[in-house]
Amino acid sequence: MIKGFLKDDIIVMTSDGLTNMVPQEEIFKQAKKNIEIATKELVDKANNNGGYDNITIIIIKNI
Repeated sequence: MIKGFLKDDIIVMTSDGLTNMVPQEEIFKQAKKNIEIATKELVDKANNNGGYDNITIIIIKNI
C-alpha cells in the first residue's frame, strides 16, 4: 500500500536505460504533460540521445 498517493499524483518506474539517457526533470515533465504518450516519447528521447540499453517505463496516475 502506498500512503499519501493522492488524486492526480504520478508514479514513474523506469530502468536505467531511460535514466542514463534522459534527465530526471525531463522524465517528470513528460509524464505530467501527457501520460498517454509519455512512455513512447521518453523511449524515443532516450534512443535519440544514444540509447544503448533496454528501456522499461511504467507510469501510474491516480485518477
